Parts: sequence; C-alpha cells; structure tokens
Amino acid sequence: MHGVAFALEFSRLVYALGPPNPVRCIVGANETNATFRFHQIRPGESWDMPDLDKYHLDRTVVADITPATA
Repeated sequence: MHGVAFALEFSRLVYALGPPNPVRCIVGANETNATFRFHQIRPGESWDMPDLDKYHLDRTVVADITPATA
C-alpha cells in the first residue's frame, strides 16, 4: 500500500513541474525488499515485465497515471 501511495504522490509532483505527461509507476515487492520504478509513458515503449508468471514470489503493481488533459 505504501508503494501505491508513493506512486500517486510522485505523479502529483511530476505534473506540478511542467506540462503534464503520462507516467507509469511500477512497484515490485517480495518478502525481503521492494523496488519502485517509473518512466514517462511513450507510444511503442513498455518498461514493465511482460511475463509476470516468472516472478511468482513477487507482487507487482503497475499504475499508469495520466493527466486529465492527455
């Protein structure tokens, strides 16, 4: 839950910097650690893990956050 809350707050701060751009936040966690990654969403690019089945011990949340004007 902390990772998702951080992703939402992070996207709010990104949009305050300049022209709003869509952002993808990826939170991955397992029993010992967590990873937060982010990038600007661009057509034709995908930075998330396409084969999530091989990460059976991890829990992954991908949140695409787009501004209302995008």
